[in-house]
Amino acid sequence: MPRVVNFMDAARMTASTSRETAYRVSTYFGEAGPFSYGKVRALTGRLLAGELPFRVLTAGIEKVAFELSRKCNLDVAKLLYACTAFRNCPSYQLKRALYPIDRDFALGVRPETVVVVDGVPNLVFLQPRKNPVPWAFNAPFMRRLLEELFGDYFDEFRLWLVDTEADDGDERTLKLVDLQAVSPMPEREFIRRIASLRNAWRLHLKAPAKRKERRKDQDDGQADLWS
Repeated sequence: MPRVVNFMDAARMTASTSRETAYRVSTYFGEAGPFSYGKVRALTGRLLAGELPFRVLTAGIEKVAFELSRKCNLDVAKLLYACTAFRNCPSYQLKRALYPIDRDFALGVRPETVVVVDGVPNLVFLQPRKNPVPWAFNAPFMRRLLEELFGDYFDEFRLWLVDTEADDGDERTLKLVDLQAVSPMPEREFIRRIASLRNAWRLHLKAPAKRKERRKDQDDGQADLWS
């Protein structure tokens, strides 16, 4: 089985040069981030549908012991619940699809939910983490990869990015980004991006192993970094 990195984590760390990309993405081959957004990711479809009261849907998040994880997951959940674009629409889950980068390395791609609107599947991806590179730079890469991957799944589909990151300071905002409203990345640039990810993986393999430090505060794992 190849090592799999979440597509959203790889996309958000893609930078303007191969060296910068290699440095940034390689951090995600380790134990990057103090906590996971797995709790709120699992609730994305139900929060967007607004099918139950907010406190009922987020009861599990409220029980997370690690305070920072609990707060950030709840902050994202509140924004998802406030999004009305997919209210009262049926939704379902897809299995993870793999996009190969190297012989033993692949990107794991799975939308948080697929919402059916007027008979058309809408693939919804969630971006909760702070992003060092503007989405305007990354969106063409995301559209190109997703359309290439899911073109065999559906005759017609829509791609959405629910962006809940904090732009300036600590205050999060909600942005619903139509990924198909941006121009797809040209072939040459797309190949260069994939090569940068491959280079990052190979640099990671050559790097000495880091000692894992025990955290004083309990966290809830790193599930969404490897999905």
